[in-house]
Amino acid sequence: MVAVGIGPVVSLQNRAISAVGGRRIIIALGALYLALAAGRGLARIVGGRPLGNVLIITLLIAGPGLVLLYCGYRLPTFDIRSEFYSSVAEWCLGGLGVMLGVLVVYSLQPGEAVDDPSTALILTALASVAGLAAGLHDAEAKTRTRELEQRNRELKRTQSQLEETVQRLEVANTQLAESNDRLEHYRAYTDQVLNAIHDVFYVLEEDGSLQRWNESLCEVTGYSDADVASMNAVDFVGDDDREAAANAIRDGFETGRLQFAADLVTEDGEAIPYEFAASSLETPDGESVLAGIGRDISEREERERELERRARQQQVVADLGQLALETDDLDELMREVVRQVADVLDNEYCKVLDLDRKREELLLRQGVGWRDGIVGEATVSAVESDSQAAYTLSTDRPVVVEDLETETRFSGPALLTNHNVRSGISTIIGPIDEPWGILGTHDTDAKTFTDEDVNFVQSVANVLAEAIERRQYQAELEELIADLEESNERLEQFAYAASHDLQEPLRMVSSYLRLIDRRYGDELDEDGHEFLDFAVNGADRMREMIEGLLQYSRVETRGDEFAPVDLETVLADVRENLTVKIEERDVRITTESLPRVRGDEGQLRQVFQNLVSNAIEYSGAEPPRIHVSAERNGAEWTVSVTDNGIGIEPADQERIFEVFQRLHDREEHPGTGIGLALCERIVERHGGEIWVDSEPGDGATFSFTLPAIEADSDRPSELESGGCSVRRD
Repeated sequence: MVAVGIGPVVSLQNRAISAVGGRRIIIALGALYLALAAGRGLARIVGGRPLGNVLIITLLIAGPGLVLLYCGYRLPTFDIRSEFYSSVAEWCLGGLGVMLGVLVVYSLQPGEAVDDPSTALILTALASVAGLAAGLHDAEAKTRTRELEQRNRELKRTQSQLEETVQRLEVANTQLAESNDRLEHYRAYTDQVLNAIHDVFYVLEEDGSLQRWNESLCEVTGYSDADVASMNAVDFVGDDDREAAANAIRDGFETGRLQFAADLVTEDGEAIPYEFAASSLETPDGESVLAGIGRDISEREERERELERRARQQQVVADLGQLALETDDLDELMREVVRQVADVLDNEYCKVLDLDRKREELLLRQGVGWRDGIVGEATVSAVESDSQAAYTLSTDRPVVVEDLETETRFSGPALLTNHNVRSGISTIIGPIDEPWGILGTHDTDAKTFTDEDVNFVQSVANVLAEAIERRQYQAELEELIADLEESNERLEQFAYAASHDLQEPLRMVSSYLRLIDRRYGDELDEDGHEFLDFAVNGADRMREMIEGLLQYSRVETRGDEFAPVDLETVLADVRENLTVKIEERDVRITTESLPRVRGDEGQLRQVFQNLVSNAIEYSGAEPPRIHVSAERNGAEWTVSVTDNGIGIEPADQERIFEVFQRLHDREEHPGTGIGLALCERIVERHGGEIWVDSEPGDGATFSFTLPAIEADSDRPSELESGGCSVRRD
């Protein structure tokens, strides 16, 4: 039943791919990954992510996309017939589909999931490139098969023409002279046709001897016609391939088809990769022969090797990027970098040079291939004008040397010349204005490096730069944490002084002022009493402000450990604490079902009490009406306290959360001006944020976020107490 259902789907898919065009699908898929990489990179940069990290992940997604886009664009240059472009696209989409399936199956495992979309993008992109490589190989095989079939048809047509010529000769046997001329003409024509074929044409007898061949065989191998006539087919391949060639010929006569790949050895001993294909034919004499062609596949094999090199380079960059994320040991990462780079590029040497703080000298920190004892000891000048190291540090692109002996831009340092280095690639690690060092790979032979090789070295240098930058950031972060701990300790000392050393003089001033009032109050006039009241009130306000600062400073240091907190219980405690105010002002509080959160119960009680007290204080002439609600947003709750008070000007909505910032005179609305700042400090300690939405005269809504514990069920109820009505909707 499944197979019956799949057939129409596959047929529909093939028709869809053929309608759209396989090449267009590959280009579109590559462009999609490039767009996703660019969009994601831009979003992460705007989100404040480190640029190096964004670039690495972006390159891991964009690299396969670029390969897809490039191969799709260059598809007509491959040795593939256009009718098989859809087959390449099917392989490419198949690789993508298989990887998506693997990710889905992986995510179905208990406790396992691919949380980071970047991981899925990277894996599906690489799977698409793998499918592309397989598709290219499959399409090339189909192309070769189709071409062989076409050539076989041409050979059969040629054979038919020859047979027709023979029949005409037999019919015109009485006109022998004319027939001989015509036969010679057709033979010459057939020879011209075969000699015009660029590939090697051959006709083999069962013992492997050549019955016929074209000029291409002599031109490629360098043998004369007389030499070829005396040779066997296995004489044209190397010793290691002779047995396989003999078996292929024997199987070809048995099955009627031959397909075999081996090195064609010339008279000078040069080995050229060739692929041979043939089909069995029967001569007019009834003899069975194999007629076919041999094609030079050097370029195809080179393309395949190049694709393999690119894939390996990309895999190494990905592996090194993963190692950079997993290890904090830079030297371990550098050792793996120099080993992998030298191995992939088949170079004898690779090095990481560490630039000193003065930017005058480079230390050979890690390397492979160098003489024992110099890694960690040898240095290279970074300031000599004709030094390759100085030239590299001043260049924002990798420096490529094909032959140091003929190089005119700079001279090689002793580190290179003492090791007979002639070629290599070097590039800076980090930004050009603040480089960390140099990554270089070298060889003792003169070599030509491709653009892909240069990009590979630069990508590895980028991985190192990102790892170094992350390490420096971690060191700076640790230093900052230490400074913050020291600052908190000083703040704690200040808080202690504020609670004892500063408050004691204020208590003494307040006590003596009251003593003066009791003893000498009758002798003071009205102004004296007023001045005395001002002094007492000032001392009391100063003490309140110091106590507020003390409470503000101890949010982090004196808070309780986080635990599950029921906000309904917290609000009930606040309502009880404010019973007198609630009854005096005829306050009505309504509330929806409040959740359980993770936090400090005492501090959260302080937040609710400050917000409810402010809502009562700034209610205006109308009886206060307060509504408390909560809304789930993913892993956190947003709690809101809404009132019908006088409201807040938009320009003042951020200022009210600053310490000692007041919008009204103390005679109009008493207070220290620290309550909302304390609320903000407490909410920030819980990993949330607090804000206000308000318009003058329309009340205000204070909202803050808290981490959720679990999904809370609605618990509707209604409580009535004195002048306060609390309703949970």
